[in-house]
Amino acid sequence: MSSKKIRFSLRSKLMLLSIAVLIIPYMGYDYLRQMESYLRDNLQASLVDTAYAVAGALNNKPLLFDTSFDQEENNLYVHRLNNTVQLDGYTDDWESYIDWSDTYRSDLKNNQDSFKLIISKDEHYYYVLIQVIDDELIYSTLDQSERINGDHFVLVYRDQYQRLQKDYFSPSSPGLIRPFRYEVDLDAYGVEVLNKKNLTNTSAVWQTTEAGYNIEINIPAYLIGQRMGFVFNDIDKTKKSSISTFGKDTYDEPGRVISSSRRIESIISIQGRSEGRRIWVLDKSAQVLASDGSLRRIFPDNAFNIIYTLLLPPAYDFFKDDLAGASRLQGAEVKDALSGNTQTRWRSSPDGKAVIVSAATPVWFDNQVIGAVVIEETTNNIQIMQRQVLAGLFNKTLFIFLIIVFLLLLFASRLSSRLIKLNRETTEVIDEYGKVKGNISVSTSSDEIGELSRSFSNMLERLQQYHIYLEGMASRLSHELRTPMAIVKSSLERLQSEQDEESRKEILNAADTGLQRLQTLLTRLSEAARLEQALQEAEKEEVNIKEFLQQCVDGYRLAYPEQAFNLSFTEKKQNLKINRDLFFQMLDKLISNAVDFSYGEKDILINIVDISGSVKIEVINFGSGLPEDMLDELFNSMVSVRNERSEAGPHLGLGLFVAKLIAEFHDGKISASNLKNNEGVCISIVF
Repeated sequence: MSSKKIRFSLRSKLMLLSIAVLIIPYMGYDYLRQMESYLRDNLQASLVDTAYAVAGALNNKPLLFDTSFDQEENNLYVHRLNNTVQLDGYTDDWESYIDWSDTYRSDLKNNQDSFKLIISKDEHYYYVLIQVIDDELIYSTLDQSERINGDHFVLVYRDQYQRLQKDYFSPSSPGLIRPFRYEVDLDAYGVEVLNKKNLTNTSAVWQTTEAGYNIEINIPAYLIGQRMGFVFNDIDKTKKSSISTFGKDTYDEPGRVISSSRRIESIISIQGRSEGRRIWVLDKSAQVLASDGSLRRIFPDNAFNIIYTLLLPPAYDFFKDDLAGASRLQGAEVKDALSGNTQTRWRSSPDGKAVIVSAATPVWFDNQVIGAVVIEETTNNIQIMQRQVLAGLFNKTLFIFLIIVFLLLLFASRLSSRLIKLNRETTEVIDEYGKVKGNISVSTSSDEIGELSRSFSNMLERLQQYHIYLEGMASRLSHELRTPMAIVKSSLERLQSEQDEESRKEILNAADTGLQRLQTLLTRLSEAARLEQALQEAEKEEVNIKEFLQQCVDGYRLAYPEQAFNLSFTEKKQNLKINRDLFFQMLDKLISNAVDFSYGEKDILINIVDISGSVKIEVINFGSGLPEDMLDELFNSMVSVRNERSEAGPHLGLGLFVAKLIAEFHDGKISASNLKNNEGVCISIVF
């Protein structure tokens, strides 16, 4: 009774050793996970405490939250200008604001027109960017009454004296726009008339875009009081429509202008400023009244050690901050805070590179919620602390890792020596001509290397049998071919006794045709062998390849009168060292193949291309394409893709093989490819 040998594969052996390695990182990971949970809870509690502290400094100060008592919700928010804006009609200067544009759409059905509005301000000017989506732009051509008959914007505002003003921006062409307003005057008869007055203190630029156009405006700050609005009048050929920031009432009373409160900013900067922490103060409608701080923080130099990054989630010092410059917050924690509850929320940055936690708490006045405070911070500080703990853990476990690595190296050395031995035996058992001259020692091991040695041994045995088969194939093939030749000749001898002259001629012609086919078959089978001998004795000479191909093409036009040929080349002189006879034989194979597979009504193209110091010859025929799986096999011996036997003789698949041998003799590389949409085939040779 024989006992079955237990099989241990390489994978099993490595797995057994890896178990010891997995224990250490698991213990470290479990420790860091528990610490991360504790740090997250601590961070959340810290943000809530800070939110309470800031809200306490703002409670019962209604003058700071005057917009919370306003019934109007569609106010215009003015962002603080952080960079210089060049008045050119392009959006490059607005990248930090453009995501917070307010969109205004038409109330009419089947009207897709709209515009986006963003406003910023410095000490002297308001800067406005309007992005209009309009399917039909109509420029204005003022008539004699100076009425506007094209697309235009109206800036409606109350100045510092509360007077309602309307400034018109009506372009007659792309570029600079000079705004104007209408003033009521009395004519000589005391009748009120409208006169157009050009404005010199306000500038605007109008630029077309793929979807419509952009308008960029700068307005002196002293002109605008507390209210401002915009009305877009779209004048199309078939319809007129109007889109405004505050609906139909914009002409009569524009909305309020809201900007960041410096009084609130001074309070929150004292109460809760900290690196990597941002504070928002919102009014009752979640409109931003002030913000302070940034989510960015400075990392220590070792924060991005590659070892820590592999074991822990990466900490990025740069990530996409989707709320930077926001004019209104809409998170779930904000809604809860404006309802009177303190709430926290965890979210990922849009690019997934940071986790942001926020805490929101209400601001009170007379037992009523008049606003909210939102505190935000990323978990990057937690990631840095984890890396510091990991550094200590790594130092303590380094000695254990060294022991395990030593064991793995010892095991790997054993595997390496077995593989080297197998490689050496496999290399020595095959001579330089590819013949098998022995066998390798078969391993009795049950792992993968033992199976590999046994597979190599079986493969070499089959390869040796195949070589024996190839060596006897030539004689067997010659015998098989000469036997039908002898039968054909004996048939011809018997037919000589035939009395009927016509029958004798017919039979003789048929037998002679069969004999010619058999002789052609033998000739083509031995063509490759004779060619290899001819290549060893052939000599090359430098030839102008363009003139040589021109002579060849002239000959092909005579040989194939029903087929048109087109030779193209550059004016640059191109010389190659070739053997004329062999080169012509190679071209003859390619042209013969192209003629057989070409549509007769289309030319066969022969191109000479100069590419980076090399010469490329292309033979292109328009016809059926080649199977994709045959493109690489096409130039091997006895490979053919013909579906039918040609009347010109047997096709053994040696033509392109011969062409390949000649191309390689001339240091060329031959390849085949299908034309676009499988319209034909291109054979290329690069010398």
